[in-house]
This record gives sequence, structure tokens and C-alpha cells, in this order.
Amino acid sequence: MFRKNTQQGNVLIVVLFVIIVMGYLAASLMKVSWSNQSTLTREFLGTKAWFIAQSANEWALTQLYPLNNDEPDVASFCANTVSGATPNVTEGTGCQLRAMTCSNIGTFNAGASEAESLFRVQATAVCGTGVAQVQRQQEIWVRE
Repeated sequence: MFRKNTQQGNVLIVVLFVIIVMGYLAASLMKVSWSNQSTLTREFLGTKAWFIAQSANEWALTQLYPLNNDEPDVASFCANTVSGATPNVTEGTGCQLRAMTCSNIGTFNAGASEAESLFRVQATAVCGTGVAQVQRQQEIWVRE
């Protein structure tokens, strides 16, 4: 007359299993989401730093080769104007121009009658703080 129920307590095991698996999946998705945000932040800051270093190098080129000067003295401009300068290329970006250097690295066609001096202009920019700090460095070579 009365039916004996032999499957008691299985629902509790299934519920616990589902809760544990769903919790693990949620934690994994949060970790992936945080990782993507960190990567995006670093990529964005790296691009900003790269453009600031590029702008500083372009500023250096305008100093080394002024428009109204047919024969610029690149060696003098390199040592006195560009090296150690802090051009205003970071305004409003929240970044810093760490270093601006210009140095003579040798001669091109050293044995020829028209030997030219080579100069390396290097700019280093930093964006962000703490764990998300990114540094980019750009270098250009110019000749006199």
C-alpha cells in the first residue's frame, strides 16, 4: 500500500555539486576578465608612452635641423640644445619624459672625402604608476 522511497538525499548532492562548479566557473571568468583589463591598460599606457617618445624625437629633429638654416651645426645643437632637454610634449597626458639624449656615435664613410658624423637621439617616456607603469624608448639616428 505504501511505496518505499529509496532515493532520498540525492538532490542535496546535486545542488552542492552545481554550486561548487558554478562558483569555480565564476571565479575563473573573473580572473580572465581582470587579466584582460590589465592587458588593455598596459597596452593603452604603452601606446601613450610610445607617442610621447616619438614626439620628443620629432622635437629634437626640429632643433637639429632648423628651417631657415642651410648648414646647421648638428654637433653643437646636439650637445647644447637637445641632450638633457625637456620639451613640453607630455602636457595633459599624465606621463613623463624621463630622458632625452643626443650623442655622437661615430662617422659614416670614415675614409671618404665626404665623411659624415652620425648622432643618436634617444627619448624615454614613462606612463602609469605602480604595477601598471610602462616605459617606452625610441631612438633615431641623424647625420651631419
